[in-house]
Amino acid sequence: MNLSTAVRSRSIRVCVFVSAIALVLTGYSFWRPSRPNVILITFDTTRADHIGAYGYTQGLTESLDDLAKTGVVFERAYAPAPLTLVSHTTMLTGLYPPEHGLRLNGAGRLTKDIPLLPELLQRHGYQTGAFVAAFVLDSKFGLERGFDVYDDDLSGTKAAAHSTDRRRDGESVVTAALAWLKNRTSRPFFCWIHLYDAHDPYDARPNRFGDKFAQQPYDAGIAVEDQQLERVRRFLRDEHLDDQTLVVVAGDHGEGLGEHDEEEHSMLVYNSTLHVPLVIAGGGKYCRPGLRVAEPVSLVDLTPTLLDLAGVPAPKHFSGRSLRAALAGDTVQEVPCYAETEAPFRGNRWCPLHTVISGKWKFIHTTRPELFNLADDPREENNLVSTDHDRLIEMQSILEAMQEQFVVSEASNLNLSTSDRQKLAALGYVAGSKGDDAAVSPDETLPDMKDMLPYCNMIYAAQSLLRQRQFDEAGELAKKIIAATDKLPMAYLVLGDVLREQNRLDEAEATYRQLLDPQPENAIAHAHLAVVYVKRGQFDQAAQEFRRAIKLDPDGSQFHLDLAQTLTQLDKFDEAILEYREAIKADPAFVIAHFQLGLLMARGNRPRDAIASFKQAVKYDPGFLMAYINLAHLELQLGNAVDAVVHAQKGVDLDSSSFEARLQLGVALTMQRQIPEGITQLERAHQLRPDDPRPLQLIQQAKGSLGRR
Repeated sequence: MNLSTAVRSRSIRVCVFVSAIALVLTGYSFWRPSRPNVILITFDTTRADHIGAYGYTQGLTESLDDLAKTGVVFERAYAPAPLTLVSHTTMLTGLYPPEHGLRLNGAGRLTKDIPLLPELLQRHGYQTGAFVAAFVLDSKFGLERGFDVYDDDLSGTKAAAHSTDRRRDGESVVTAALAWLKNRTSRPFFCWIHLYDAHDPYDARPNRFGDKFAQQPYDAGIAVEDQQLERVRRFLRDEHLDDQTLVVVAGDHGEGLGEHDEEEHSMLVYNSTLHVPLVIAGGGKYCRPGLRVAEPVSLVDLTPTLLDLAGVPAPKHFSGRSLRAALAGDTVQEVPCYAETEAPFRGNRWCPLHTVISGKWKFIHTTRPELFNLADDPREENNLVSTDHDRLIEMQSILEAMQEQFVVSEASNLNLSTSDRQKLAALGYVAGSKGDDAAVSPDETLPDMKDMLPYCNMIYAAQSLLRQRQFDEAGELAKKIIAATDKLPMAYLVLGDVLREQNRLDEAEATYRQLLDPQPENAIAHAHLAVVYVKRGQFDQAAQEFRRAIKLDPDGSQFHLDLAQTLTQLDKFDEAILEYREAIKADPAFVIAHFQLGLLMARGNRPRDAIASFKQAVKYDPGFLMAYINLAHLELQLGNAVDAVVHAQKGVDLDSSSFEARLQLGVALTMQRQIPEGITQLERAHQLRPDDPRPLQLIQQAKGSLGRR
């Protein structure tokens, strides 16, 4: 070999060595195995036994059933609690409720020292996005950590503008999620999509399904969720991502549907509310198609499983375990599954329920414990506590051993406003009450939920009758509860509301006092008593009671609104303005507070401030007709005819039969020298209200102006 050949050979070897070093230093990720994308779709309030893949024949779950054929079905998957926030927190932490600390909807915020699945994935290169459908999963409860995008904006929904029932339909949730997914980069992604369509109140959706679900409207909600799942799957196919993406569908909890006397969920821990669908499919090599896993598993296993599949190191402690072996068809060791509900205790100081499922056995610890053989008795109708003592002792020991191993954590304090509590209540949940966590003395026997549930159903029925203004029937039910038990103080609140609506104000006041004597910290009772004073015209006394409610609940937006209205009656306008602003501070999307503040500003000859308030009202409720009419009127006062036309036209578009909108539009158009068009609107206003002289007067003036021109 000559010198030049040797030099070239050595140069080539050096270049190869340097290139290899560079590849190791800068391109290491090229050599790592590809990591799967993950889409987690949670079906809120969805029972496993209402899914076709689990044997149900009366529903419409074609997409989920097809996904099950291409993936792995866990036949016995259990929720850790029959509560949305609690169960989702377990799914995203791999910890049971005592360990992550969220034991009730709206009763705390997840502490920052507990790692979340999206945080761990994000640190290892994943893009992360969440799209939730209901206030119960609002970012204030702590699940937003680790998400690049946490879309919990419900302000655009009409329901959010007019009630505390903060939710959005699955179609809008998935539309937002797909828009985010379309902007993905080459990095792997984790996307959580929360669907709430099966949650009460049920809707048979006849426009979509005809009369198929007329007798079973609950199934219509699940069918809508299934349609949204198909949209996601279609997107993955169109984008050629289906082989690279794990799709996980999980129910967060089930629904009572009348079984065991529970219509909805949260108060009991039978399989009607704990047995949920869990299907994992896609991702190419990770799932064995068509596999069905018979061993019991828990939603607590979800985070350990996904971290394992993504090759991301797990935290030191998990309550759950990875199910990766089960996805491949290997056997997995059976471990007990834990579940609980603290709702009875936190809401009413009734006995909480803690349960464990081990093999075919299930034990529920409460004042009157229960033991079931799920293989022989899947509907949990035959309590074996008195007939199988040895099994009872064994299951008690398993439950106690699990509880002793828990690394107990407490959620961060979160003082929810009354508005937030009302949002949860409208969704069917009750946030934790102050004063419910006092220690239980050794000689105290807490009421068993099974004994109290009939009274709960009675109070729900009474509240429904009250909303329907069937006052006599609602009052009779409330009186029956009061006569039967002193363990449900809410009955006094319902009875007081009935008497108030019937204008039996002295009796209503006395009833609220019966509740406030033992519970002076009950802010809602103070506020309802204040309404009695308002109806009497005793505004000073009403203001005092509203202030007491605010002292107990400073963030109570409704209390601030009610006090502002009362102060307006007392001509204390500056104080009223402050209270309106406090209401808006507590709840920025409080439409009626924005609107009434605008009215008060207009009354005080502050048109620009009034316009700002009305614009906030239509921001959160684009369909608020009166706000547009007031905007048009104020802009005309300020001589802004162009803006007045825009607002008045919006009002006409919303309601073509609105006299005021037509009148304002006619005036604004004539001010803009669009006189023929203005006259047309004024003529239509006259047709809508012939006895009002203003349109004809304005038409005469406009025609005179047109003649002069």
